[in-house]
Amino acid sequence: MRASLSRRQFLTISAGSGLAGLVEGRSPVLAQGLTPLNAGMSFTNLDAASAWVAKDKGLFERYGLNVTIINIQGGAKTVAAMAGGDVPVAFIAAADIINARSKGLPLQMVGGLINKFPYDFVVAKNISSPAQLRGGKGAISGFGGSSDFATRYALATLGVDPSGVTLLQTGDETSRLAALQTGQIQFTVLTAGLDLVAFDMGYKPFLRLYTLDQPYQHTGIAINTAWAKAHPGVVDAFMKAIVSASAYIKNPLNIAAALALIHTHLPIDENHLKVAFQLYRDRFYSVYPMVTGPGIEFILRARKMDQPATDFYDNGYVQALQSVHFAETAGKT
Repeated sequence: MRASLSRRQFLTISAGSGLAGLVEGRSPVLAQGLTPLNAGMSFTNLDAASAWVAKDKGLFERYGLNVTIINIQGGAKTVAAMAGGDVPVAFIAAADIINARSKGLPLQMVGGLINKFPYDFVVAKNISSPAQLRGGKGAISGFGGSSDFATRYALATLGVDPSGVTLLQTGDETSRLAALQTGQIQFTVLTAGLDLVAFDMGYKPFLRLYTLDQPYQHTGIAINTAWAKAHPGVVDAFMKAIVSASAYIKNPLNIAAALALIHTHLPIDENHLKVAFQLYRDRFYSVYPMVTGPGIEFILRARKMDQPATDFYDNGYVQALQSVHFAETAGKT
């Protein structure tokens, strides 16, 4: 757990003078000037919607922060930047944080953006039964990553032993789709909604992983705990902006505006974006982005790690905001 304000202290402040500042759209930190903060981002997809909204709508500034979002290709590079203190906060896959923390790095999840497998399992056009996948080849972005977990889970769900197939590390979704087109592989996973390009080519989802009940901590927000111990107010302000952005996204009145904003960061086909965004709003996004304990446990079990799931995350920041109905207050400002 974080070594900062106790929850009782936080709630006392939020319910008193701090809450008055929030109602007026201000924060106690703001009166002292904006605090600069670099935040890393290891992906560019709809998982990042709350970050883009918080930045472009001035929500970080509302709570006293001058945030620079730094796009970093890949979880390993993002972990290195976090460990070195270059980006003490990051939008990143939980699997990367678990791997880093298990090796002794002071990193921890404090928010859960996507708490299910956000994938469709897509197969070659000549595949009509799971049995045809045995002995075949599939594509993932990298071993130990979310696409790896998702692919193995999909195979097991379909009754196919993952050890009986060959998984190739081909990179991002564009590369995996290209490998499927050229016949190098027979199956892969593509992000739900954003795989509509594949469907336009005639491919069909063999299994929609997000419709299953399996909790999985896909992506979220992580911190360098050593830095956070010295900057608890900055972390709280950052999470206030994210919760405010999440509430904005979930408000049906903001759909058109949110889509226009997101499209500037994710310039895919406009119709594809509309479908994908609706799916994410309905199935994935939450106003209070909590880390899912069972989702962390799933990763730990898959990796045969004995550490308790609570070592890898702290929902205290988001829970404190939820306990004072922060989103409802922020939505009125």
